[in-house]
Amino acid sequence: MQLIPGANGFRISNPPILLVCPLHASLEIFKQATMKALRRKSILLTGYLEYLLKHYFSKGKAETKKPFVNIITPARIEDRGCQLTLTFSVPIKNVYQELEKRGVVCDKREPDGLRVAPVPLYNSFHDVYKFINLLSSALDSAATKI
Repeated sequence: MQLIPGANGFRISNPPILLVCPLHASLEIFKQATMKALRRKSILLTGYLEYLLKHYFSKGKAETKKPFVNIITPARIEDRGCQLTLTFSVPIKNVYQELEKRGVVCDKREPDGLRVAPVPLYNSFHDVYKFINLLSSALDSAATKI
């Protein structure tokens, strides 16, 4: 049998086994985690993130010289998914760079939004807590760059 070189060689009626194995494993995980359970965990994770952000970084709670965070995502649980969009009292570019340095994966949206999403399938409450600590140090560093 002659092999077809390049990408055309992968155009066959059945997918290669090495590509099917990871897909099979992910489907098993989805089978164990129902959508109802994922949504319930999503609501709890995002609520926990929202609570910690308001507790540590809201304008009224932050010290006068400390940076603060605004949540611009709708407050009603029914009106949002797992992500929160944040704005900051310091330049978003600085905050995003500092979070990247700390290994945080988030989504910067111009002109000044940062989307953070605790995903219920693979994030934990401890991950949310760690994010808050990393955000605190990132905000402190970002504020010194002004």
